[in-house]
Amino acid sequence: MNHGARERIKILNEKGILESRGAAFHTPTEFAVENLFYVAWSSRYICNNLYSVKRDYLDFYSVIWVLDGQMILHYEGKEYTVKKGEAVLMDFRKPHEYRTDGSHLDKWEMVFNGNASGAFYEQITSQWGHKFKMSGSLKETINSLREELESPFPKDHMISMMIHTMFCRIIEKKTLKLSPPVEEALQYMYANYQRPLQIGEISDHVALSRHYFSRRFMKETGRTPYEYLADIRVNAAKILLTEKSCSVAEVAEMCGFVNTSHFTRYFRSKTGQTPAAFRNFFNLKEE
Repeated sequence: MNHGARERIKILNEKGILESRGAAFHTPTEFAVENLFYVAWSSRYICNNLYSVKRDYLDFYSVIWVLDGQMILHYEGKEYTVKKGEAVLMDFRKPHEYRTDGSHLDKWEMVFNGNASGAFYEQITSQWGHKFKMSGSLKETINSLREELESPFPKDHMISMMIHTMFCRIIEKKTLKLSPPVEEALQYMYANYQRPLQIGEISDHVALSRHYFSRRFMKETGRTPYEYLADIRVNAAKILLTEKSCSVAEVAEMCGFVNTSHFTRYFRSKTGQTPAAFRNFFNLKEE
């Protein structure tokens, strides 16, 4: 099959499919398979109450968007009801089973892989689960992706870009707005990172127990308070390291690190370089 060509093939072994629209099997280039997100197939399916799919393994990920009706999903030991306007993200390498809940189901499905699919899947599902609402900018992105997939000659790089955008939109929708205590904690960190600031002091400042504060902070920012504070210090250190007047030892002290050794170890773990090597990149030799 030529690059970008599509085969309109009805999936005959799946009972209950009354009609498929925009059915497309895709043949990505070798470059796309090795370096990009790519789609194996995508289609809209109109199904009756006989529709049911059960698989043990398929080496792809999938997004299923319920356009009308409801779908029952059995996945990872749980049962989900996916309603109209909702979508579900799955790893088809895990056993999965889904069926119509009622007399009919109208769904769009995309089966894909490549690039950072697994990493995005783990980030999204480990924090927010498998279901999400299809609305706003996410819905616009998916509709643009559908148009590209159903075009006469879909472009690999456009498909990959839109799948990446899809993941970003899901994360954007799921990410919580910072609560007042966490927002206040961040402001306190930025204002006091230069001194030996402790997590207990920050939790006291926002009137929360250290344990509850740490859990809430992690849920809302995706990082522990310690990681976030250390990253603030590293970013400040990068700026200071480009100033000739500051030695590495002085930068460590000015950014609130316990000592130069601790600063060097953490800086290297985050950047892959020692502070001195980072400085040398800018042709600013340590005096």
